Amino acid sequence: MNTITASKPCFSRDQIVSATTVSKKFSEIRKRAKSTPLFVSDRNEIDTVILDYQAYEDMYMELEYLREQRFYEAVAERIAKGDADPARKSIGLDEAMGAEALAEYLSIDPDAISDEELFE
Repeated sequence: MNTITASKPCFSRDQIVSATTVSKKFSEIRKRAKSTPLFVSDRNEIDTVILDYQAYEDMYMELEYLREQRFYEAVAERIAKGDADPARKSIGLDEAMGAEALAEYLSIDPDAISDEELFE
């Protein structure tokens, strides 16, 4: 997997909290983390970040979106390379899936799930 290298996060001194302080004042730390991420240090090394769940969820969703975009870009690139290859030949679905998997696929009733259930 290719990784895009970016700058490390920047934070101010007041966002650094010792592990000891976190264990003694967890309720207060949780409240502070609602407004800004807190960086927990242990033996002068940052090893944990405490942040608001909404901020975490936003980062997670953006990361998943970017991963999906990267996946589709890779697929499009592979298709373009394949389309440009004169030696490329197509294969049938039965050859790609195998006889057993194809038979199982063809046995699926497309009306087994109503549109309402499918798109709820």
